[in-house]
Amino acid sequence: MIRKKISLLLVLLTLGIPAGCGDKDTVHTSAQAQEEESDGEAGQEDGEDAQAKEEIESDAEEEMGADTDSEDAEDTAADKTNAGVAQVEIDEQTKNELTAELLKEQEMDTSVMDNTRATKGCTFTLPDTFEESEDVPGMYVTKRYPIDASTIYYVALEQDVSLQLMTEETFKEQAEANFLQAYGEDIEVTIDSFERIQIEGYPAFRILCHYQVGEIEITQLEYAINADKSYVITYSQTSDYDRMEEYEASAETIRLE
Repeated sequence: MIRKKISLLLVLLTLGIPAGCGDKDTVHTSAQAQEEESDGEAGQEDGEDAQAKEEIESDAEEEMGADTDSEDAEDTAADKTNAGVAQVEIDEQTKNELTAELLKEQEMDTSVMDNTRATKGCTFTLPDTFEESEDVPGMYVTKRYPIDASTIYYVALEQDVSLQLMTEETFKEQAEANFLQAYGEDIEVTIDSFERIQIEGYPAFRILCHYQVGEIEITQLEYAINADKSYVITYSQTSDYDRMEEYEASAETIRLE
């Protein structure tokens, strides 16, 4: 079970433009709450003349202003930032434009921005010892599973052009963050190789990494293809079995339909 969860985690690694929750409700700061409370109390005062009221309110405002000016400034800045971030989330065109600019600045492959071909799916040949899992769609396991916990996992995701911005560092950071969230413990991921390749004319990644979960060392070979959809094939093995030659042979047969 733990090996299956690990396989599912790493196939979902994408690097997206930061996005907020998109909540446009007004944010009430603590300063606003205090001002409303002060105004309510002032309206209920009896037996005071207008000049006394003005002096009391003026003193109260001065005292509150010293404590809340910095808080108001921080809240206002946060609101503006969240508003701008939310705009990126809901505006796909803006996201794509920013991605294109970053790809050019970093001298990365920009062909994903001009891709107009439509694909129906991704195919590859399974090693003879693997068969489809009865429990997890897209998962293939050995005929001796779980004694031999080697797995192959395939998933097709919606296109995300910003996937092309992924680097070795961001892959490692995201993988470790996913493990921490899933298991509540730090798991160090070691990247053995990180390559930008092409598969049938589409930009893709070939990533080989390994990590330790308890006493189990797991090695993963991942291929991520960035077409009109994102296709990811993840080959996993434990230190008890060496199937890398079979995995490499299978990866050679990856095709897009």
